[in-house]
Amino acid sequence: MYAEPSHAAEFAATAAAVLADPALGGRPYTVTGPQSLTFTDQIGILSQVTGRDIAIKHVSRQEWKAEMAEYIDGPVGDALLDYWQSCDGRPAELTPVVEDLTGRPARTFTSWAGEHRAAFLN
Repeated sequence: MYAEPSHAAEFAATAAAVLADPALGGRPYTVTGPQSLTFTDQIGILSQVTGRDIAIKHVSRQEWKAEMAEYIDGPVGDALLDYWQSCDGRPAELTPVVEDLTGRPARTFTSWAGEHRAAFLN
């Protein structure tokens, strides 16, 4: 599955831009990062940023649900797994919203990972 990881600061920056200009209000905006990355791509970036090898363990649907049961209710977990399965192999759609509203390109997942490197080293 592909995702378009978005830096949390992009949501704040785009919201500020919309709030600062009344002409931009009243419509939806889809904020995305600048890259469509698989979960494996994201793990690879985290591995590079931390300098650590990160093992990828493929689990069955049932194993995932058992591991996540404490955090995600069964029907919600099923819906999430169904969504991920429906997106498997298809790059995520990207938007230019961040650059259009802020005047600068969206930050990359690598940038976000570098800023949060310490959290992954604990």
